[in-house]
Amino acid sequence: MTRARRALALGIVGAALLATAPGASAAIDPGTFAVARDGQLTVSSSVLVTGRAVEMMGGWTNDSQRCDLARRLTVRIIIDRVRAGNTQRFTDSTSGMVENCAEGGPNFGFQLQATDVGMACPNGRWRPGQYTFATNTLHRARGLRAIADLFFKRTEAC
Repeated sequence: MTRARRALALGIVGAALLATAPGASAAIDPGTFAVARDGQLTVSSSVLVTGRAVEMMGGWTNDSQRCDLARRLTVRIIIDRVRAGNTQRFTDSTSGMVENCAEGGPNFGFQLQATDVGMACPNGRWRPGQYTFATNTLHRARGLRAIADLFFKRTEAC
């Protein structure tokens, strides 16, 4: 196995968090991050869910490279909602040049409302069901990938 393939095989990190949807009194919204490393290159993915929205982002950093250096990232997302044996799925992807030294974490990808993906109650909150959110970030030049998965259950009725 080549070094690049070994780094990819060893570098894929899936993080999962089982959470119950936050109620009106909850102080913390569910979220997860994943990181893959190959030498000084770090590729990251994130999923952060709020009562009405989700942020699904990717990014990269390499301390041995200058901050204005840009590399192509591809961020693919999947949102699945399962309720009563039926699955509703939303997918999207974006690819673009992203600069090194992302401050504050992953910053390239999607900020979506529950209404944007057709999974909202009339008040804009997530519909009841079991959700799976996946952010898959690929650093195209090196083939390094980080995958963040979040499992989220919303039990409150619309």
